[in-house]
Amino acid sequence: MSKSSRNLGAVLAVLVLGLLIAGLVFVVVTVYRDPMQAEQTSVATEVSGSAPAVTETSETVPEEPTRIALFETSDIHGYLIDTTSGDPTEFQYRMAHISKVVNDARASKDIDDVILVDGGDIYQGSPLSNLTDGAALRAAIDIMDYDAVTLGNHEFDWDVEEYAADTFCTVPAYELGEFSGDPDTPVIAANLCYSNNHSRTLFTKDYVIVEKAGYRIALIGYIPDYSDEIMTSKIAPYEIHDDFEEFEARIKDINEGEKPDVTIVIAHQNPVLVADALSHEDVDVVCGGHEHAGIAGVADNGIPYIQALNYAQGYASAVIVIDSEGNVTVEDPSYTSIIEEPEKLYDTLGNASEFDPEILKLSHAAWDSISDGLNEALGYIDSTVEKKGYIDDKTTTGGNFITGLMLEYTRDEGVVAAFFNRNGVRADFVVPEGGIFEISVGDVYAISPFNNYWLIYDLSGEELAKLIVDGYMESNYGDQVSGLTYEYYNHGTAEEPDIEIASITLDDGTKVDIHGTDPVYRVCVTNYSATQPDSVFEGKTPLHAEADSPIDNQAIIELLRERRDSGNIHIPTDNNARGTCLNADEVAAAGENDDTTGTTETTETTAETTAEAA
Repeated sequence: MSKSSRNLGAVLAVLVLGLLIAGLVFVVVTVYRDPMQAEQTSVATEVSGSAPAVTETSETVPEEPTRIALFETSDIHGYLIDTTSGDPTEFQYRMAHISKVVNDARASKDIDDVILVDGGDIYQGSPLSNLTDGAALRAAIDIMDYDAVTLGNHEFDWDVEEYAADTFCTVPAYELGEFSGDPDTPVIAANLCYSNNHSRTLFTKDYVIVEKAGYRIALIGYIPDYSDEIMTSKIAPYEIHDDFEEFEARIKDINEGEKPDVTIVIAHQNPVLVADALSHEDVDVVCGGHEHAGIAGVADNGIPYIQALNYAQGYASAVIVIDSEGNVTVEDPSYTSIIEEPEKLYDTLGNASEFDPEILKLSHAAWDSISDGLNEALGYIDSTVEKKGYIDDKTTTGGNFITGLMLEYTRDEGVVAAFFNRNGVRADFVVPEGGIFEISVGDVYAISPFNNYWLIYDLSGEELAKLIVDGYMESNYGDQVSGLTYEYYNHGTAEEPDIEIASITLDDGTKVDIHGTDPVYRVCVTNYSATQPDSVFEGKTPLHAEADSPIDNQAIIELLRERRDSGNIHIPTDNNARGTCLNADEVAAAGENDDTTGTTETTETTAETTAEAA
C-alpha cells in the first residue's frame, strides 16, 4: 500500500539533518529479518511510518525493523472450553491455550508488539456460553486484551445491543462468579446501519486506531449482508451496506484522515473474497471469518489474508514488519491448529505450561456455574445421530432425531409434520460399536444451541408440497422433516435440481392432496425457518404467539425428562429416508454425461461449510 506521501515530515527531517552534518551520506534501506523468507512468503508494500529514516555510514549499523505479531480468532461460537466429550477429564481448554500463545508473543524478544482481533460469531453455540448469556466469552475477551472484534451473524441471535455491543461501541460488561468487568474492546463494523434512517449504528465503530510499538494501526470492520441468515425480527432494525466499492471508499477516507502506518480489515466474510475486492494500495492484510475454515495466503492482488478455524480449534497469525522507512512487509500468513493432540489441551499438571492461568481459572468458573445442570442424564440412544449422517441426498440422522422430538412434543396440538433446517443440527452423538450413548442436558444444548421457537401453523396440501420443494432447494426453509414421506421428480440435475412433488403421505397413511388449498395440515417449524423470505409461512399467524411457544432445546429437555421419569429411558432414533426420487436413474445418467460431475463433491463440501457457518 503506497502511503509514501505521509512520510513528507520524515523526509524533510532527514534533509535538514543532512544540511547540519556535512560530509555524511544518508542511505534509506529496507532491512528484512530473514531475506529468504521475505522473498518467498512476504508481500512488501510501502506505507507511512512514524519512525524516523535510518541514517547510515560505513560505521553505523542498520536499524532493525519493527515486528508486530497479528493474531486472529474467529467463529469461536462459545467454545471457551470444548466440553463435547462429556468427560471433564477430557475437556479441551482451547482459549486458555490460545491465550498462552498470544502472551508468549507479547513477552518475546523477537516481537515488538502484538495485535489480537476476532472475526465474529463469538458467543452463540455452546452451553457454557449460552447458559451464561455470553458472559464467559466477554470475560475472556477482556482478560486476553483483544484490540477489536467485529460482529458475526450469530451476534444477532439474541439482542446484539445487549450482549455483543454497548452504547460505548465496546464489548458489554460481564459478571461471572468472581469475574466481573466492563471491557474497552471496540466493536467494529463500518457498514452496519439502521434501516429506518440508513445512518450508522450507534453501538459499533467503523474502525479503531491502536498504537503498537510506536506505530498507528487502523483496524476497520466489515460484515456481509446477513439478512437471509438472521431471524427477520432480529435483523429488521438494521441494514448492511456490503458493496465493496462503497467499503473501499470508506477505507480511503480513513487512511487519508488518520494516516495510519498499517491498515487491517477485520471481516466476518471469506477473507479471499474481501482481499480480492480491495486495493493493496489501501489495505495491508485481511482477517476473515464466517467460513469455518482455517486458511491463509496471499490474494492475486498481493493482499495477505488469514482466518481461524471455528470453535477455537486454532488461531490465524502473521507478522507485520515495518522497516525504518515505513515500508510494510507481511510475513508468514498462516493458520495453526491446536487440536491434533487433544490430550495436550486437557487440564493436567503436566499441561500446566500450555495454558494462561487466568483464562484457565475463568474456564473453570464458567463450567462450575453451569455444570450441575448440564450433567443431568436424560436417556440413551443405541444408534448414532450425526449432523451430516446422510440417509439419502437430503435426510440426515441428526435431522430425523430433532424433527422426531419436535413432532412428539407437539403431537397433542394436532401437528402431523415437523420441519427443521439441516444446518441447525450442531453436534454428533456417536454410539460405540455394541454400546449406547447417554444423552445429557448438555448434549441437548450442543445439538440444538440456538434457542429458536417452535411455531405451529396450518398449511394446505399445496403449501405443504411447496415447503418440501423450498427445503429441498435451500436448507434454511426446513429440509429435515418427520411425520411424512414424499415422492418427487427431479427435472434438473443433482447439482441444479428442479423438484416436482409427486405425492406426500403422512405417517398414519393419509394421502395429502398436494393441489388442495384448504389449510388442513398442521405443522411445526422453527421461527428461523418460518421467517425466511418468500416462505409458505409469510403472512400467516401461528397457532401460538412466539412468546408463548416452546424454545427448542428447553422443549427437548422437558420432553426427555418426562420420558425418563415415566421409565422410558431409551430414546428412539430414525434411520429412514423421507424422499424418494422417481427418476433417480435418469438424473444419475445425466450426471454421468455431465463434464462437471467430477467437481460435485468439492462443490457440495464447500457449500455445506458455508451454510454451516450461517
